[in-house]
Amino acid sequence: MEEPHNDENVARVFDRAADAVCVKCRNKNRCWNAEYLDTLSAMNDATRAMVAKGSLAAEDLPGHFRAGCEHLGAFVTAVNGELRAMAYRRQLRARLSENRSVAWAQYADIAQVLGSVADELGSINGADPLAERRLLRYLRTLDIDAETSVYRDGSGRLRVVIESGRLTPLMKEEDYLEKLSAVVGARLCQPEAPSAGASRLTLLEAEPLAVSVGIAALKKKGEKVSGDKGSYFKTDAGVLCVILSDGMGTGDEAAQDSARTVAILEKFLRSGVDPAVAMKLLNSVMLLQSPDSWGYATVDLLCIDLFSGDACFYKYGAAPSYVREGKSIRRIRGESLAVGLSAGDGAGLAPDTVRMRLKPGSLALVASDGVIADAEDDWLKALLQQEGTDMKALARIVLRQAEERFGASDDMTVVTVRVEERV
Repeated sequence: MEEPHNDENVARVFDRAADAVCVKCRNKNRCWNAEYLDTLSAMNDATRAMVAKGSLAAEDLPGHFRAGCEHLGAFVTAVNGELRAMAYRRQLRARLSENRSVAWAQYADIAQVLGSVADELGSINGADPLAERRLLRYLRTLDIDAETSVYRDGSGRLRVVIESGRLTPLMKEEDYLEKLSAVVGARLCQPEAPSAGASRLTLLEAEPLAVSVGIAALKKKGEKVSGDKGSYFKTDAGVLCVILSDGMGTGDEAAQDSARTVAILEKFLRSGVDPAVAMKLLNSVMLLQSPDSWGYATVDLLCIDLFSGDACFYKYGAAPSYVREGKSIRRIRGESLAVGLSAGDGAGLAPDTVRMRLKPGSLALVASDGVIADAEDDWLKALLQQEGTDMKALARIVLRQAEERFGASDDMTVVTVRVEERV
């Protein structure tokens, strides 16, 4: 049976080199039997220099050993080969240990996701039979025979589903959304326009809050693409999600890192995964990348519940964000590492998290670190104090002033969000 490698004792590299070289030498009995203590002393003397330099040179061995060794060059080469192999094995074990830690953390996060799904399936929020009966009666007045479902999902949001082969008469009704809203007793909205000839219509309870979003971006001078990537969308639960990622460095590689980061996070969020869990899953996915892929990216995630106004900033290594409420401006910053960087134990850290409630008229700004290049941000706060509701214009103004102050020495992206009451 092959003896397992003992990589705790670096001196074992000499034993393995001797097994490969000295075993064939005619003087092996003299060196490793009759003069064993002298040979051992020579190896011990060379170990300190070998460890310090990361390799063994012939001159690191005592003169008497060099003079008596007939295969010195082959022995030194074999020792260095074993030393490299030891380093690779140590690196592999560290990587495997880190991956196991990340995998265990990911299993815990997935268990939390499954638990949330189970809670939603078992939610006390269920069908509204009274609203269903009223809806069926209304549809019959239009001579529509349909299957209907009116219920509240796990988040408490009302959902209305109508299935029929004759939806056209309903869709031709003027202000049919307002009429259906009156029937079920809640204001409804249509997340997606139904395709021609569709037999299924899904409506959701409309959020009392609305948002306007502005985005402005500028790539680093001399680069063809920006390393920043942003996205925003509204989930079925009525939560606005704004994502901004800044890839490592600039150019194509940074753009690929940030695009991959945003795509992974967006899929989690659109699937209904809790944002905090989605961020931790994203971090573990990045940590579990191939050893040949060492990219990382900062991540900003802003989630705003358009029913309650509850908002949360999640940050992995990202630049500060800002919130204006009335005349006060709050700076939101974090201290966590970017995604794809270990905290030392392989499992990574949870993102920095800041929660608040945004009232109508509140404004939030999320930007990459090229925009906020240093701690001096009075100019930015002064811009946010100005009145105005055009978020696209505000994003462009902030970007232009940042370029004038810092130059285009880095990719720059600005995302502005204003919360308003739905009209």
